Amino acid sequence: MSKSVQKIRARELRKQGQSIKEIAKKLKVSPSSVSTWCRDIELTPKQTKTLEERARDPYYGRRGVYLASLKRKQNLKINKLIKEGAKEIGNLTKRELFLVGVALYWGEGFKKDKQAGIANQDPKIINMFIKWLQVCFGYRKTNLVARVIINSSHKSRAGEIQHYWSKQTGIPMEQFRKPTLQTIIWKKKYENPNDYYGVLRIKVRKSADFLRSIYGFIAGLKANTF
Repeated sequence: MSKSVQKIRARELRKQGQSIKEIAKKLKVSPSSVSTWCRDIELTPKQTKTLEERARDPYYGRRGVYLASLKRKQNLKINKLIKEGAKEIGNLTKRELFLVGVALYWGEGFKKDKQAGIANQDPKIINMFIKWLQVCFGYRKTNLVARVIINSSHKSRAGEIQHYWSKQTGIPMEQFRKPTLQTIIWKKKYENPNDYYGVLRIKVRKSADFLRSIYGFIAGLKANTF
């Protein structure tokens, strides 16, 4: 492309509101040449504002490509570390599951109730507790009672939420008690309110003595912290 043609094209692009650097890159010429060719062209206030916003935007142009590249590398690193961590854990023995369950109960389990139980909004934690009960102590899901705790603004979804937790845990619907409604007014607006499933609270029936045994397990863990 001859310089005269480049100059004409540069002026056209500049009148469209493109930056000097953008034009130079497209035409494969120096920014100083484009600046000289277009120095008499005045941009509209709207075009000027757009260029200023782009200049402040860290995700625009080469910076965006660079940051996207960094993000991809970071995600690859994170995924690699997660996979390595999961591999390090491997399959738990019954003894290891027993200790994991005791530590879980120490942190999340009911301490002031008369029956053993746990409450959490993470299905994985709930199911780990259920597996602990089944594998280490022979309890069945029929030994459990469940109750969902939800904000009163989701009262109309109570049935849906119970079905969600029943599906997640395998606890039959007939073992669910009447939901507990919290009347706290949320200040935060959630983008996907239908993804809210509250907290599940489960208890082991007739487990007063079992709860006392758990206190002993926890005391054993505590003894190993000193």
